[in-house]
Amino acid sequence: MAANGVSRSSSFTPDLSKAKSTTASIVGFMDKKSKMDPIDESSSTLDRVEGEIELQHVSFKYPFRPNIKISQDLNLAIHVGKMVALVGESGSGKSTMNALLQRFCNPDSRQMTLDGMEIRELQFKWLR
Repeated sequence: MAANGVSRSSSFTPDLSKAKSTTASIVGFMDKKSKMDPIDESSSTLDRVEGEIELQHVSFKYPFRPNIKISQDLNLAIHVGKMVALVGESGSGKSTMNALLQRFCNPDSRQMTLDGMEIRELQFKWLR
């Protein structure tokens, strides 16, 4: 009877090994220090926001997928009071553009402005 229990439990060994490996990977990711400090308040804010957004020659690829370009040399102007819809297939970069504008990630090449102010110069807390 004990041999039967040991035999059954040994069938879980590959899964346990995978779980340990995955856990180590997740812990390594969580311990990674961000290059952006979300609580840094030394950056700028705007006294008044009109809402003019401009992206000039913006390129981006995720660090974990460096061979896949999400956007390349993108130019976009969103004028005050106007509505813009980003439309495309799944995985075409619509949500990534939103993440870039909120600085959840930074573009590889930059020129993203809010009312003429470079978005990288703005405080995280204020911007979001």
